[in-house]
Amino acid sequence: MKYKILISALPVILAASCDFGKVYEDCVRLPEEGWKHTEVARFEAAIDDTAAECNIYVNVRNNTDYKWMELWLFVNTKSPSGKRQRDTLKVMITDERGKWLGHGRIRKFGNSLLLGRKIRFPETGVYTFDYEHGMRDDPLTGIEDVGLRIERCKP
Repeated sequence: MKYKILISALPVILAASCDFGKVYEDCVRLPEEGWKHTEVARFEAAIDDTAAECNIYVNVRNNTDYKWMELWLFVNTKSPSGKRQRDTLKVMITDERGKWLGHGRIRKFGNSLLLGRKIRFPETGVYTFDYEHGMRDDPLTGIEDVGLRIERCKP
Protein backbone atom coordinates (compact mmCIF):
# COMPACT_ATOMS: atom_id res chain seq x y z
CA MET A 1 0.00 0.00 0.00
CA LYS A 2 2.69 2.51 0.96
CA TYR A 3 4.57 1.70 -2.28
CA LYS A 4 1.47 2.61 -4.34
CA ILE A 5 1.32 6.01 -2.63
CA LEU A 6 5.04 6.58 -3.21
CA ILE A 7 4.83 5.53 -6.87
CA SER A 8 1.78 7.71 -7.51
CA ALA A 9 3.48 10.70 -5.84
CA LEU A 10 6.76 10.26 -7.73
CA PRO A 11 5.67 12.05 -10.96
CA VAL A 12 4.48 15.04 -8.93
CA ILE A 13 7.75 15.19 -6.98
CA LEU A 14 9.83 14.89 -10.16
CA ALA A 15 7.81 17.55 -11.98
CA ALA A 16 8.17 19.96 -9.09
CA SER A 17 11.91 19.37 -8.81
CA CYS A 18 12.59 20.07 -12.50
CA ASP A 19 12.11 23.82 -12.04
CA PHE A 20 13.53 24.16 -8.54
CA GLY A 21 15.89 26.92 -9.64
CA LYS A 22 13.33 28.97 -11.55
CA VAL A 23 12.94 32.48 -10.16
CA TYR A 24 10.96 33.94 -13.09
CA GLU A 25 9.86 32.86 -16.55
CA ASP A 26 7.45 34.42 -19.01
CA CYS A 27 7.08 35.09 -22.72
CA VAL A 28 5.36 37.72 -24.83
CA ARG A 29 3.55 36.63 -27.97
CA LEU A 30 4.27 39.04 -30.82
CA PRO A 31 1.68 40.15 -33.40
CA GLU A 32 1.31 37.88 -36.45
CA GLU A 33 1.69 40.89 -38.74
CA GLY A 34 5.14 41.53 -37.29
CA TRP A 35 7.06 43.19 -34.47
CA LYS A 36 7.24 46.96 -34.92
CA HIS A 37 10.17 49.07 -33.71
CA THR A 38 7.82 50.98 -31.44
CA GLU A 39 6.55 47.82 -29.69
CA VAL A 40 8.33 46.76 -26.50
CA ALA A 41 8.12 43.29 -24.97
CA ARG A 42 8.05 43.92 -21.21
CA PHE A 43 8.82 41.55 -18.35
CA GLU A 44 8.47 42.43 -14.66
CA ALA A 45 10.33 40.05 -12.37
CA ALA A 46 9.90 40.28 -8.60
CA ILE A 47 13.24 39.54 -6.94
CA ASP A 48 13.29 38.80 -3.22
CA ASP A 49 16.78 37.31 -2.73
CA THR A 50 19.88 39.46 -3.12
CA ALA A 51 22.31 36.70 -2.05
CA ALA A 52 21.44 34.10 -4.70
CA GLU A 53 23.47 33.91 -7.91
CA CYS A 54 21.25 33.70 -10.96
CA ASN A 55 21.58 33.07 -14.68
CA ILE A 56 19.43 35.22 -16.95
CA TYR A 57 18.30 33.94 -20.35
CA VAL A 58 16.64 35.62 -23.31
CA ASN A 59 14.39 33.21 -25.23
CA VAL A 60 13.34 33.68 -28.86
CA ARG A 61 10.96 31.55 -30.88
CA ASN A 62 10.86 32.05 -34.63
CA ASN A 63 9.25 30.38 -37.63
CA THR A 64 10.69 29.71 -41.07
CA ASP A 65 9.30 33.01 -42.39
CA TYR A 66 12.19 34.75 -40.61
CA LYS A 67 14.59 35.78 -43.37
CA TRP A 68 17.70 36.82 -41.47
CA MET A 69 20.64 34.89 -40.03
CA GLU A 70 20.52 36.72 -36.70
CA LEU A 71 18.28 38.86 -34.55
CA TRP A 72 19.61 41.98 -32.83
CA LEU A 73 17.90 42.82 -29.56
CA PHE A 74 18.17 45.74 -27.18
CA VAL A 75 17.48 44.68 -23.60
CA ASN A 76 16.73 47.58 -21.27
CA THR A 77 16.77 46.70 -17.57
CA LYS A 78 15.44 48.92 -14.79
CA SER A 79 16.05 48.12 -11.12
CA PRO A 80 13.48 48.83 -8.38
CA SER A 81 15.35 52.05 -7.49
CA GLY A 82 15.31 53.22 -11.13
CA LYS A 83 18.88 52.39 -12.20
CA ARG A 84 18.95 51.55 -15.92
CA GLN A 85 21.17 49.36 -18.06
CA ARG A 86 21.03 48.67 -21.81
CA ASP A 87 22.49 45.56 -23.43
CA THR A 88 22.72 44.74 -27.13
CA LEU A 89 22.38 41.04 -28.00
CA LYS A 90 22.96 39.15 -31.19
CA VAL A 91 20.83 35.99 -31.32
CA MET A 92 21.94 33.59 -34.06
CA ILE A 93 18.88 32.15 -35.82
CA THR A 94 20.63 30.20 -38.60
CA ASP A 95 24.18 29.12 -39.32
CA GLU A 96 26.13 30.45 -42.32
CA ARG A 97 24.56 27.76 -44.55
CA GLY A 98 21.01 28.71 -43.55
CA LYS A 99 20.41 25.75 -41.20
CA TRP A 100 18.03 26.68 -38.40
CA LEU A 101 19.63 26.78 -34.97
CA GLY A 102 18.07 26.06 -31.60
CA HIS A 103 15.51 23.43 -30.77
CA GLY A 104 12.46 22.66 -32.86
CA ARG A 105 11.52 21.16 -36.16
CA ILE A 106 9.65 21.74 -39.40
CA ARG A 107 8.50 25.40 -39.07
CA LYS A 108 9.19 26.59 -35.50
CA PHE A 109 12.49 26.94 -33.65
CA GLY A 110 13.48 28.22 -30.23
CA ASN A 111 16.75 29.75 -29.11
CA SER A 112 17.96 30.65 -25.65
CA LEU A 113 20.79 33.12 -25.10
CA LEU A 114 22.58 33.72 -21.83
CA LEU A 115 22.23 37.39 -20.91
CA GLY A 116 24.03 37.15 -17.58
CA ARG A 117 25.88 34.41 -15.68
CA LYS A 118 26.03 34.25 -11.87
CA ILE A 119 24.30 37.61 -11.47
CA ARG A 120 23.37 38.85 -8.01
CA PHE A 121 20.51 41.32 -7.94
CA PRO A 122 21.65 44.19 -5.69
CA GLU A 123 18.20 45.05 -4.33
CA THR A 124 14.85 43.39 -3.79
CA GLY A 125 11.76 44.45 -5.68
CA VAL A 126 10.49 44.43 -9.25
CA TYR A 127 13.02 44.56 -12.07
CA THR A 128 11.71 45.53 -15.50
CA PHE A 129 13.21 44.05 -18.67
CA ASP A 130 12.16 45.67 -21.98
CA TYR A 131 13.07 44.08 -25.32
CA GLU A 132 13.22 46.04 -28.56
CA HIS A 133 14.39 44.60 -31.85
CA GLY A 134 17.25 46.27 -33.66
CA MET A 135 16.54 45.01 -37.17
CA ARG A 136 15.91 47.18 -40.24
CA ASP A 137 12.60 45.53 -41.13
CA ASP A 138 9.57 47.30 -39.67
CA PRO A 139 7.54 45.35 -38.92
CA LEU A 140 9.85 42.40 -38.38
CA THR A 141 8.16 39.14 -39.38
CA GLY A 142 8.94 35.56 -38.42
CA ILE A 143 9.57 36.12 -34.69
CA GLU A 144 6.65 34.57 -32.82
CA ASP A 145 7.52 35.33 -29.22
CA VAL A 146 10.32 36.43 -26.92
CA GLY A 147 10.84 35.47 -23.31
CA LEU A 148 12.85 35.92 -20.16
CA ARG A 149 13.99 33.24 -17.73
CA ILE A 150 15.82 33.85 -14.47
CA GLU A 151 17.06 30.81 -12.59
CA ARG A 152 19.17 30.24 -9.50
CA CYS A 153 22.58 28.79 -10.16
CA LYS A 154 23.12 25.27 -8.96
CA PRO A 155 25.16 25.17 -5.74
